[in-house]
Amino acid sequence: MKFLKLEVEDIFAYRGPSTIDLSECTETRNIVVVQGRNGHGKTSLLNAIKLLFLGLGDVRLRRVGVNSTELGPKAYVVGQQGRWYGVFNMLARAEDAPARVALSWQDGERICRAERIFWPLRGATDYREQLNVTIDREQLSGPAAEAFIQGLLPKEVVPFFFFDGEQIQSLADAEVGREQGEIERLLRLSFVTQVLREVDSYGRVKRKAGLPEAVRAEIAAAEGAQRAAEARGEAAARARVLLEEEIADLDREKRQLDMERARLRGGLSEEDRRRMEGRIATIALQREALGNRIAQDIPVEIPAIANLGLVRQAFAMLEEQLGGTADAPLATRLHRALPGAVVDAVGALTPPVTLADNQKDQLRGRVTDMLVDVGVAPTGQENPLLASLSPRKVRALRDRFLLWTQSGENMAATQSEQLRQARQLAREEQQLRQELDEAEITSDEARARYKALSAQIEGIEILAREKVADKAIQAGNEATAQREAAEQADTVQRLYAAHAHVVRENAGYQISRKVRAALDSFRDERRQLIRASVERHLNDKASILLGPSQLVKHVELDENFGLSYVDERGEPVGRHSLSAGMRQLAAMAMLWALKEEARRPLPVVIDTPLGRIDNENRSLLLSDYFPEAGNPLIILPTNSELGEDDLALLSDNIAKRYEIRNVGGTSARIDEVSRSGGRRHG
Repeated sequence: MKFLKLEVEDIFAYRGPSTIDLSECTETRNIVVVQGRNGHGKTSLLNAIKLLFLGLGDVRLRRVGVNSTELGPKAYVVGQQGRWYGVFNMLARAEDAPARVALSWQDGERICRAERIFWPLRGATDYREQLNVTIDREQLSGPAAEAFIQGLLPKEVVPFFFFDGEQIQSLADAEVGREQGEIERLLRLSFVTQVLREVDSYGRVKRKAGLPEAVRAEIAAAEGAQRAAEARGEAAARARVLLEEEIADLDREKRQLDMERARLRGGLSEEDRRRMEGRIATIALQREALGNRIAQDIPVEIPAIANLGLVRQAFAMLEEQLGGTADAPLATRLHRALPGAVVDAVGALTPPVTLADNQKDQLRGRVTDMLVDVGVAPTGQENPLLASLSPRKVRALRDRFLLWTQSGENMAATQSEQLRQARQLAREEQQLRQELDEAEITSDEARARYKALSAQIEGIEILAREKVADKAIQAGNEATAQREAAEQADTVQRLYAAHAHVVRENAGYQISRKVRAALDSFRDERRQLIRASVERHLNDKASILLGPSQLVKHVELDENFGLSYVDERGEPVGRHSLSAGMRQLAAMAMLWALKEEARRPLPVVIDTPLGRIDNENRSLLLSDYFPEAGNPLIILPTNSELGEDDLALLSDNIAKRYEIRNVGGTSARIDEVSRSGGRRHG
């Protein structure tokens, strides 16, 4: 299969037609370089290629922005104000020009072309999507065209061929193989999984056969809840791992900035330094002591002194409850219980005294009058909020609310003053630290740089704290989801166990279990063979790309294709010990190994291929990885990523060079760079 050209027109940042010629790519000259500045259209080109193969049905493509907000298909195409421009080029909207992306190739004697077009409707407020596939003179559209594209490159494996070099580190994580399904599809293992799903579906139906209808409904509900909980847990786990990576990257970035900032110091005498550090330590102790007092008092008092109106109402209620000469709750209970108790006691005498109803009423009335005469007056209805409290606790509450009522305003003023003092001490400490830092810096240029670095570090610390809080939330969500899934699984097992005799007699279910066991065994054996082969390829590639670091000696794959790392002593290497650049290299080694194992003749497109790679490892990617990564391999570097020296190193492998030109951010075009250095419009 030989790829001929890639075309984009009026899509994302691209205005008008642009073409990348792939026809000159060979086994040795396999690289097409498409260079451009940040924001000029590299990501637009990558997204257009993904859109050709994925269409709008894949939610991964429709996640946009820093927070990866998922847009609906219509919002993704026509745009969402303030968040996303859409698929239609901004300048082409006025002309109702369609957005399109196309790829042409030769397969044997056949010339093939796949083109996805988005037609604007009603002033680009709506759209119509169309996929056309041409094989020689045969035209495919609709479901037939989608099926053809899926056969060429299944949606699940698109991320292995078209990716951002800085966003593939999830392959290098030591978590459970989160790309397992995609890898199995790439390596043609997924057909067994699909058959197993069908067997499981059949088995679930047969297992329920013969059970009462109510039990079947209860099992179905529990299974649905279990699947939903598992999906939530997987989503939370992915988010947590991503946050852990981001926190580790922020920590490394902060350490580097701290080291750079420390190098700017050095102009203060030791005596002056000790004096200023002593003042800072004194203020820090004062802040700590004041903070302890505030932490002890304010959390207890603040709800009351911040709501003195409610405090006064509560105090009045307590006073009313305790009004009279006796405890109000006791008086109420005496008036309720004692008259009837006296009547019952008279009826229980020996010999018994029989009273008529009017005599009982008279006796109850006399007892009530007696209570009033001795000072136990009825207090009305007891407050239901206080019904469960003893008189002693009610009096204690009344005393506490009395204190807040009488002294609340003074307490609020005192605590406000403590908070003001805490803020003042914090400002003084910060000022002294700044003065110490500035006193150690000898030039205005160094001082300005120090200030800029300090602002960067503060921003990183704030962002890291936010991400730590978010990670805790995701970890909690993950644990909750796992617990809910386990509870629902227990419910399902309990329901089946209660009707085990029905299940045992179900021949269809028993057969499905045997078939599943056989398929499981076949899949495991097949997976182990392929896993071992991929691991061999992976270590060959890792020895090239990770060898200079001397931190990772060997890479191992678990049964879910999750990566773990071993040093030269045979000890495991934690993934957080690897820099972002090393994780990118490990992921590229994995992609390289998967490509060799899968043997799919498809183009590979890499955006920002060298973003986090140091100089030593850059040369390895240029000399060893890029010439083998794909045919063709389209790389989308920034101007700073790939300099003239790098291009010279790749010169024997470069088939074509292009540059993205973009005026205003919405009129990108791709111009070919001739071998003499000139440009011509693509």
